[in-house]
Amino acid sequence: MLAILGILVVGIAIAVAVTMFQANAIDSSRTALINDLLYLASRARSQYWKPPTMGGANHDFTHVTYRDISTMSSNENGRYYIESASTSELILVGVGRVVSGVDTIRVRMRVNESKSRIEILN
Repeated sequence: MLAILGILVVGIAIAVAVTMFQANAIDSSRTALINDLLYLASRARSQYWKPPTMGGANHDFTHVTYRDISTMSSNENGRYYIESASTSELILVGVGRVVSGVDTIRVRMRVNESKSRIEILN
């Protein structure tokens, strides 16, 4: 009886450890995506404020391309792209490499001239 109880306790401990490890991996991936998106947002905002004579977008996010803000569309954290752009707002999306459930982790960032707003999609 004591051996069965011991096996049961060890099994529960392993299950809890695996669950905690997965949750930590998901949280770390989201944090890394958010940090990368914040960097891209600052680069986009920099392009937004630059005049066209300096290669900037002249206060119009529709003139900002992904190539203007980064040379790489992916890294070890995930892949990134511009979802849409309007004159006053740019929407960036990061898709993580870690899978949460049956889908990958996705984070959207809305960037305007003065601030960024994060939306966790998955």
